[in-house]
Amino acid sequence: MVKVLMALVAVLVTSCTARDGVDMQVRKIEWKSLQFTCIEEQNPPLESDVDDLFKRARELEKLNNERNDAEMVRLYQEASQRGHYKAIHNLSLLYSTGTGVPADDGKAVELAEQLMRMNVPQGFYLMGTYLQQGIGVQTDRAASMAYFRKAADMGNRYGMAAVGDEILTAFALEPEPDKSRGQAIGIQMLECALGQGLANAGHKLGMFFVEPDVGRALAYFQKAAALGHSQSLYMLYSLFDAGDYGLDKDPVRATCYDRMRSEQDEEPGKAFPDIDQRCPLPPPPPTELQSGQPAPRIGLWRGRDDDSLFFRVSERGQVLPMFNDQAVHWKWLSTELPGARCKSGEPCPWPGAWASEDVPTGARLMIHGQFFPQVDGRDVTWRLVRAS
Repeated sequence: MVKVLMALVAVLVTSCTARDGVDMQVRKIEWKSLQFTCIEEQNPPLESDVDDLFKRARELEKLNNERNDAEMVRLYQEASQRGHYKAIHNLSLLYSTGTGVPADDGKAVELAEQLMRMNVPQGFYLMGTYLQQGIGVQTDRAASMAYFRKAADMGNRYGMAAVGDEILTAFALEPEPDKSRGQAIGIQMLECALGQGLANAGHKLGMFFVEPDVGRALAYFQKAAALGHSQSLYMLYSLFDAGDYGLDKDPVRATCYDRMRSEQDEEPGKAFPDIDQRCPLPPPPPTELQSGQPAPRIGLWRGRDDDSLFFRVSERGQVLPMFNDQAVHWKWLSTELPGARCKSGEPCPWPGAWASEDVPTGARLMIHGQFFPQVDGRDVTWRLVRAS
């Protein structure tokens, strides 16, 4: 039985939610089960004569002509009977859709189970899709994700993309440090899938990063477009054409990507392995700047020489501030810092040194139960820098 993705172990997290007291909330996340190691899938060897049967069937399938269906099915069945895992997979899909054969969800599931008995990673992913869509089995989202995770752990890139995307979504509204810790695992899965040639994983990563780090998003879109992902190619064109998310308008680069889009219109699915030579990306925006300079990245910046200084940039171009009339060397944080965070007016859950994220204040010593103050008459977010 495949272990459910989100099984529970105890992890204690501080939550600041009430003005009249500290609400200590125990949340349970099984971090050990979420950890992921990037590997490539291992499949049974294929005999050359049996593989020829599969390739002939696949060519007939690509022609998408009903007159070829009987021969296509015959070839897939013959290869399946001789243990060709790709033929078994494709035959299962034919039964699930009723292509060339009468639709038979039970037969589709039976073939997926055969793949799993052969320890074929794609079989676990296929069963996950059947559970997700209710094909031959009752719809079960939790079980579906468990099979996707099993496939991912066996090196299946489609399983990695499915689970990685799910983890990014699941942790989007979690408090820190759980949010960053969880999303790092989702990103790792999608990067592994992209590294194994799954273009859609790169596009998902690009869309995830386009707002907080457009430079990183461009790099993912570029990799996905190189593999032929049309939506990533459009995003590259659109971002440089409109100058969105803090990018300068760049009509030369926009035109370059638009030419590729035209080529893909004429040849759908065309890949561009030479994209870095044809349309090189601009250098990424800097991550270290001085006070008085406009920030090219939104998010949290921290004093390089004083780790108790924070400043959160909400819009690109926002000027990085001074502190006590002194210039600060600011460093952008690519991921959120772990640690307790509370708002003005909330009681301090842990004694120690706390600093404002929104206005540089330096560290302030707070005792347990003391209410966090405003800064310059407005509410701010306070972060624990050092516990006492």
